[in-house]
Amino acid sequence: MENTMNEQHGSHANADTSQFFKSDPDNKIQISSAGFEFNTNDRKWVLDSETTVNVEVVWTYPKEYQKNILTTLEHFAKTRSAKYVAMHTNELKRFLKHGKGFTLAGLIEYKMLTPEGTRDQCISVLRCFLRKMVYLGFYVPDKFMEEFNTWVLRGREKGVPVSSQDPEEGPYSDLEFRAIQAALDYKYADHTLSDREYSMVKLFMATFRRPANLKQLKVKDLIANSNILATKQTIFRLNIPRSKGEGRKFRTQSKAFALVESIGLVLTKHIQSSIKEAEAKIGRKLKEEEAKELPMFFNHRLIDDLCEYDTDNLIDYLKSEISHLTTHELTTELQAIVDKLEIISERTGELLKTTAYRFRYTGGTRAAEAKAGAVTIAELLDHENTEHVGVYVANSPELGQQISSIMNNPLARYASAFRGEIVADEEHAFKINPDATRIPCADKGCDVGSCGSRSYCTDYAPVACYLCPKFLPWKDAPHHEVLQWLLEERNRLVETLNDAKVVQINDSAILAVAQVMKACEEEKKKNV
Repeated sequence: MENTMNEQHGSHANADTSQFFKSDPDNKIQISSAGFEFNTNDRKWVLDSETTVNVEVVWTYPKEYQKNILTTLEHFAKTRSAKYVAMHTNELKRFLKHGKGFTLAGLIEYKMLTPEGTRDQCISVLRCFLRKMVYLGFYVPDKFMEEFNTWVLRGREKGVPVSSQDPEEGPYSDLEFRAIQAALDYKYADHTLSDREYSMVKLFMATFRRPANLKQLKVKDLIANSNILATKQTIFRLNIPRSKGEGRKFRTQSKAFALVESIGLVLTKHIQSSIKEAEAKIGRKLKEEEAKELPMFFNHRLIDDLCEYDTDNLIDYLKSEISHLTTHELTTELQAIVDKLEIISERTGELLKTTAYRFRYTGGTRAAEAKAGAVTIAELLDHENTEHVGVYVANSPELGQQISSIMNNPLARYASAFRGEIVADEEHAFKINPDATRIPCADKGCDVGSCGSRSYCTDYAPVACYLCPKFLPWKDAPHHEVLQWLLEERNRLVETLNDAKVVQINDSAILAVAQVMKACEEEKKKNV
């Protein structure tokens, strides 16, 4: 979040703020990045169809800061997403709970009272906001910002469900994905599922898009063309709105996606049924423009609203974001449909758990398994760049096979590579050794456990730690990241050196990490 901020960090900036704010002090009506009007004098700002931000916290700050904080929030509301504004407002509220304002004592107390699990992320949000205040030319005490800017914060861990292959939140296994496909086709064929239900799940499976993208779809976004091929076969194209990106308003950008004929035909049937349902409600035929502006997936709320608008105003309502499902409504319906399929996961032995993002993760993972590069995966998932697709490439099939062969080695559990003690978390480690220090894996940007030794150690962490009897690995730490890193390093040595002894130097550590992973899994099963 902060990494994208290139603003200067002093407490007095020379930025020209006229580009951000209107010169008319009486003009309190502003337009959010999503296109919603809000009044800066109001205590609640409706910034999009799903988010209302309560800015009342601003008036609990000292008077000399109130206008500056409010104006900075206004800037974010006009240039960033509603959820981004809500996140900063919530952190401003949490900071003020400590009651000491912009003082060094208040800053230290805020840090100490922030839960450790979310500390760096929360602090990063507040610092980002205050840096923006400074950049816009507003005052924040010099000593306060000087101290705040010296703090080193860890970035948020990204791609955990994918890299850990989480059986409930990560990508579906091949067996699970094929089971969804088969059950979906079977239930649709026997009329258990409607055209709407079938096409909704199929779109998530085929496009790998976020629910925030698919909720914006309109009838006009499905385009059928039978004049492209000599065979006159109908080609279906779906123009999917893009949602992420600074300042991107509702349906201002879209990206074309080709659909296979079977999905396009069912989606067409669903659209025809939806138009008839809307026409029956208002008691007349929809005009062509009105029909095209209908949301592709709407619910009873839109049907009820249709009767409240006259012919002149109906088209404005249909063009707005208000007529569409919320992200939560779409996700909830998706989960209910997949629950109908009654699929048992081979990994958990329970009913398959579904989130909209699991289909997205699966798309990236399957593309990587097909040896697609980072640029191709970014294009497939409609990412702005390749920054967040590395986790899919890292989970390549070759690496997976290596990890699998190590984890499934029947003799591995009897080897004495790992001799430490599994602990629940850092708090548990402190009970064993109050002076226990945290063990990081710097190359992967994560922490994996605590050092139970009471003496000074210069061994290479975390590799040597996994072989040390004083090591206290945390049960829920991302040990798979360390294993992945060690295997990547081993493969690099194989490719660059012709020395088996050097290549095998970390093999004991690799085995120890595998044993830690197995031991952690066994501990988790005990607590179920």
